[in-house]
Amino acid sequence: MNRAQRIIAAGAAALLAFGGLAACTGGPEHTLRVLAGSEVEDMAPILDDLEKATGVRLEFEYMGTLDGTEALVGGADPAWDATWFPSNRYLSLFPEGQELIDEATSIMRSPVVLGIKPEASAALGWSSDAPPSWQDVVSAIEADELSYGMTSPVASNSGFTTLVQAATALAGTGTVLTEDDIDAVTPLLEGFASGQSLVSGSSGWLAERFAEDPGAADAVFNYESVLTGLELGLDILAPSDGSITSDYPLTLLTTAEAEAAEAYDAAVDYLMDDVVQKRISDLTHRRTNATAPADAATSFELPFPAQLQTVQQLLRTWVSTARKPAQMVFAIDTSGSMSQGERMDDLHEALRVLSGEPATDSGGFLTLQPRERITYLEFADVTKSQITADIPVDPSGYAAAMDEINDRVDRYHPGGGTAIYDAVETALRQTVPEAGDDSISSVVLFSDGANGSGADLDDFTAWYEDFVEASPEAARVPVHAIVFAEADAEEMRALTELTGGRTFIAAEASLASVFREIRGYL
Repeated sequence: MNRAQRIIAAGAAALLAFGGLAACTGGPEHTLRVLAGSEVEDMAPILDDLEKATGVRLEFEYMGTLDGTEALVGGADPAWDATWFPSNRYLSLFPEGQELIDEATSIMRSPVVLGIKPEASAALGWSSDAPPSWQDVVSAIEADELSYGMTSPVASNSGFTTLVQAATALAGTGTVLTEDDIDAVTPLLEGFASGQSLVSGSSGWLAERFAEDPGAADAVFNYESVLTGLELGLDILAPSDGSITSDYPLTLLTTAEAEAAEAYDAAVDYLMDDVVQKRISDLTHRRTNATAPADAATSFELPFPAQLQTVQQLLRTWVSTARKPAQMVFAIDTSGSMSQGERMDDLHEALRVLSGEPATDSGGFLTLQPRERITYLEFADVTKSQITADIPVDPSGYAAAMDEINDRVDRYHPGGGTAIYDAVETALRQTVPEAGDDSISSVVLFSDGANGSGADLDDFTAWYEDFVEASPEAARVPVHAIVFAEADAEEMRALTELTGGRTFIAAEASLASVFREIRGYL
């Protein structure tokens, strides 16, 4: 049913109810349920004023672009009226995705570009007047003259866009990327991937991490708007052979009711007002109809792939062949408190995000990939069990590795106390000696309770500082924490801030969805 049909079906009463929506200052509140990328969180002050001016509240559920697309086209009952991702390009490649889009309005724009330290760009001879080509970028990486940070292409739109524009430009065909191009460009993508030293699942956290530890990389691929907002004096360069701009379309879904369609119209009218457009640009540093940054990096717009199979083949090539393999240690709390309710069932379901059957859509890229190494360290007040698996490339070996992992995980049982910091110390001692420039290493802590035995946070902090002094590479191994049930969120934040990781709260979202989110950081 299209919009006109919905409005007719809703009748005159519905139209009258919304007749004064745009001028509403204190009337009834109307909610537009929006599935969005976390990138639009910075719009909060403007959206607060939108609600005051129109009575329309945008209620968000945040999800990565690829995960969000999977959720939309997966056939589940519609939970949203609208979407607001940085781009609809991936969604539009699915036939069912095209059918879901009723109306889309670009609210703001930002290309994905390179932010590089001035001393690094000067050494390479790069500037806004003489920007590098993508081949120049790869050559600098292979000459060990450039390292960079980038979000995961399977988790975040900025990383996804970086990969697409790099592959398209490096293919050198002057047209859209095809499946045939990917085989030819894979060696260049391997060279490009070898320069990545900083990984993230979100553009915002990547920027924060780079700002906190500039020594982690020479440069970062991110939205122009995010890089401008960092205020680190970076040279912001668009590669000379092209980039791709995200256009942030607020999109009404065909499954939305007439009331939601009217709320969408009111929200778009407000956001596209010239005064509001200027405010959006000032607040978010994105380009709008009212203004564009005076010193904006410019290059021509690269075409986006026209076939879903091309994009998915590119992602498969990246995760299984091109990128640095991940080395992960998951410290899993199965203490006695995990016997409460359905906690163990939730944990088993969440771990299957990593070791379940790989799917053919974007969700398949969240499972463990060939060339990765994973260790599951099950703990309570002592280490209860441990398994390490190197994920093989061949399908039969892959299946056997998954069976072995799942057999071990299925035998997890609750019991014992909770020694969080002892487990993290053990995980780091195992990870750091194997860490190197040819892999991405990380530790993930999962716990449902407070530390009850062994070292405390002060003890761990003292040990960690000595450990990093003795083994400086330890500073490049973040500890991420998943806070579940009664775990102490503030203490876990202190742990992750100390080690350069991120804290994930499994409260409103399911534990499985948190494991899906954290996969982009590994």
